Amino acid sequence: MEIGRGETRMRNADTLPRRYGAALAELHKALKALGFYPDGHPRRAEAMERACRLLREALGGEELVLVIGRAGFLATDGGAAVEQNPMTLSLARELFIRRVRRLTILPDLSCADLSSFLSLLTLDHRALPAAGGMEGAMAGKGITTIWVNEIDLTEILRKRRAVEAAADEAAPETPVAAGEMPLPAGAVAAPVEIPLSFGVLGTFDELAAPEPPPDGGEVEELLARLDLEYADGRYGELARLLVEECDRLKEREEFGRLLPILDGLLGQGWNRAKSLVKRSYALLAFEQAASGAMAEYLARLLEEAGGDERELLYAIFRQLGYQAVGPLIERLASAETLAARRNLAAALVAVGEEAVSLLAEKLGDERWFVVRNVASILGEIGAAECVAPLAEVLGHPDGRVRREVVRSLAMIGGDRAEAALIGLLGDSDPSVARQVVVSLGQMRSRAAVDPLCALLADRDPLLRSLPLKKEAVQSLGRIGDRRAVSALAELFDGRRWLARQRWEELRIAAAAALGLLGDPLVLFLLERFAGGGGRLAVACGEAAAAIRRSMEDSHV
Repeated sequence: MEIGRGETRMRNADTLPRRYGAALAELHKALKALGFYPDGHPRRAEAMERACRLLREALGGEELVLVIGRAGFLATDGGAAVEQNPMTLSLARELFIRRVRRLTILPDLSCADLSSFLSLLTLDHRALPAAGGMEGAMAGKGITTIWVNEIDLTEILRKRRAVEAAADEAAPETPVAAGEMPLPAGAVAAPVEIPLSFGVLGTFDELAAPEPPPDGGEVEELLARLDLEYADGRYGELARLLVEECDRLKEREEFGRLLPILDGLLGQGWNRAKSLVKRSYALLAFEQAASGAMAEYLARLLEEAGGDERELLYAIFRQLGYQAVGPLIERLASAETLAARRNLAAALVAVGEEAVSLLAEKLGDERWFVVRNVASILGEIGAAECVAPLAEVLGHPDGRVRREVVRSLAMIGGDRAEAALIGLLGDSDPSVARQVVVSLGQMRSRAAVDPLCALLADRDPLLRSLPLKKEAVQSLGRIGDRRAVSALAELFDGRRWLARQRWEELRIAAAAALGLLGDPLVLFLLERFAGGGGRLAVACGEAAAAIRRSMEDSHV
């Protein structure tokens, strides 16, 4: 498949909504972790650190503006497009019921600010007006890198300077216990789940009657009770019990019993008939049940899986995200069959951009086949951030690795990928050089026109490099830049007494390329050769006819 520059740039631009969606989903997980795990639990800190890191990466050095409505994050009024999922929808709901309609995150996002901001989302939304709304509560916490309901960036920066100046003058606050957040004046702590709130789906969450926490039970029974539970609060309690039972099964290495549990949790997490709160709890429980030793078991199982089981495993790994990457890469490095490598590679592609950083580390592996496989996967993922690590491997001593890197860079595209490939045109391995030339043609790289023309001009009377020069001619035709016309026309100059058949083959390819370029200035040359005989005459006649048709079409 040929890849154009515009198509490549569009694909890279399309990754932003997905990246924002992934980062906001992690932010929601960090919010839910505040209510899902007890104080001091290490997973609270892990969730917060990961959410902050992914959000900073998604910002890319620029501010992020999010517009919030009943339908989630909206790409209107300057708001960024966000790929929606149950967790982003639930996060948007928590913001919406707190009257946050616009959220601006500055490039220098502070993890302390993010932690303070999430702590405000755990407060009863009905208590916030007494603290001056979210705006007043955030000002009370001294948050300066996250702003709500502000439109003008200049005004945000002015208010930020005022908050920072006030903080410098204020006396130090009374210390609080580790992991605890001081509450703004007038605010009352409440559970994460907010009753009687109008959510983004337009339904009210009903307040469940007080009941004791549900008892434990067999993991299959807990999953069935979870699916039947109506109240959001009790659903969350059941989800916690289910995770505890799953952890016990993992300790006993009863992994086979967990696979249908993961399938069930995934189904509940994506069931639109359930509330967003239930769906987000189901996905959080899924993530905990599928991680660690279970992910390693699933990676081993995938090697020989087929049919429906393989598709289920792909769905599990896709939802598990970054936690699946390590086990999949380890199995890929040791897999003995082609089928196993294909299954594992497809799972890593399904994980997508979350796999990039760990995959890039494997490009330094000493085993050439591991590096080749990783390069292929990075190309399939197609993220722009794959270009830099792939470009570093273009000097790999094994030509098979370099060929795969070239193919992957061509799939990703973009200016940086083009520059890296152009630098490899003179590779000592003819098969690598040919792959570079073909790839530049598929990318329709205008930056490659002059280097490819220079390659054609290299002196080679016997045309020992015919395969490479023929590919260069064909790529110039695909690129469609008329700067190549003179270099192609020069191939018809003079009589070629040596290697006549080779020169005829190259001229036939050049005639076809000139026909694609459509420059009327070469009509005389093509028609002169069309008056002769043989295959070259036929090719020149067809090229001249193509140019005349394009001229007629342009006058219609």
